[in-house]
Amino acid sequence: MKIAFLASRKGYFKVMGSLIQAAVDRGHAVVLVRDPKQRKKGEATTEDDFKHWPAARVIDHEWGSPLLPSLKEERAEALIAPSLHTLLKAMNLEGEAQEMREAGIRLYSVDYAFETVTSDPEGYRVVDVTFYQSDFQRRLHWQERKADFANLGPGIDLEARSAVCGSTMLDQFALVTDRAAGRRRYGLPPDRPVVLFMSLKMAVPEPWRQLVWGRGWWRWRAARARRQDRPAWADEIKSQKGQGYPLLVESIRRFCRQNDALLVVKSRTKNADPPFLARLADVFVENDEGVFPYNSMELMAVADLCVHFQSGAVLEAAFCDVPSLSIKVPPPYEPGGPAYHEIWDADPGSLQNFEGVVWCVDVGRAAEFLRGKTLGNFQVNKEARRVYAEKYLGFDDTHSSQRVLDVIEHHGVGRRSP
Repeated sequence: MKIAFLASRKGYFKVMGSLIQAAVDRGHAVVLVRDPKQRKKGEATTEDDFKHWPAARVIDHEWGSPLLPSLKEERAEALIAPSLHTLLKAMNLEGEAQEMREAGIRLYSVDYAFETVTSDPEGYRVVDVTFYQSDFQRRLHWQERKADFANLGPGIDLEARSAVCGSTMLDQFALVTDRAAGRRRYGLPPDRPVVLFMSLKMAVPEPWRQLVWGRGWWRWRAARARRQDRPAWADEIKSQKGQGYPLLVESIRRFCRQNDALLVVKSRTKNADPPFLARLADVFVENDEGVFPYNSMELMAVADLCVHFQSGAVLEAAFCDVPSLSIKVPPPYEPGGPAYHEIWDADPGSLQNFEGVVWCVDVGRAAEFLRGKTLGNFQVNKEARRVYAEKYLGFDDTHSSQRVLDVIEHHGVGRRSP
């Protein structure tokens, strides 16, 4: 088969890199569709990104321009991307989807860090198969948007239009077998524990981040919080003199010192991190240029504990048998239904709070929570991880890309060859 991958952003390689490699290994003709004018900060692809797959053909497609002519010219039989329906809508190409299918091009959407659970059910009309990490995720999605799925009508078979295959992104764990080489790459000694801290995305337009942890004179921020009728935020800013974020990171640094561990801060340029993070870190990693394997996976492979802000890193950590501490901050989304509750409320037994896998603490209590703790207080429980993996990851191997291809190849039986 000839399979096209929408590779218009660097981040898409995290999700699809192993899937691209699996397609090449199985002898499929692979086309990588890049955007030479990608403008999203930190997401422009480079020539080096595509060199990982020398057998693939690379073609250009500018955001928003018609895609079908290029796919026809390449005689593509399948198009794959993370959250494909959402992406086609954003590119104003949703109208082309039916034409693609009429031209014999099947459409497939793969999942990025549990993201599909919040996707628009209308995607089932457009995409041939939507892939989920776990059956729990799929059924949570169906429950979350039950009425919308029902409105699709009896002609849309939800089971046939979806499949559970695990995370293609986490397949990259298979690429980081040499832990010693990974440590050397990031300047880490071979014998020190590593606490991996995933910085908070400060560029997100969320009021709490901008006021309580944002930049600017603390008195001005406190006054602004009061004007917005947020007295609790104003009190928090005043009590910490606007230094809440650095105070938290300093407490994590103390925890590291007490456990003879290194504090490794993983950032990205687009996070708009405050300067103090680089100062407090033993190793500050802002580079996010690696895509196969991607940088965060390399770092997770050598971590003894991961600290994050209710991020998708929780799945990476669990997959890699790394305990994690999830710090709960006000989410950048409005409260919603079951999916929101599962992802953000952090009740015991949920995605971000699962004893023996991930511990959760409110941001206001995090410093106190760490006081007196050791790395020994954060240990992965094998049975808890097994249950967590089945519920959220679907599979705890590195063969999700193979399962995705099995579905695509089954659809392609008897169709034209490249």
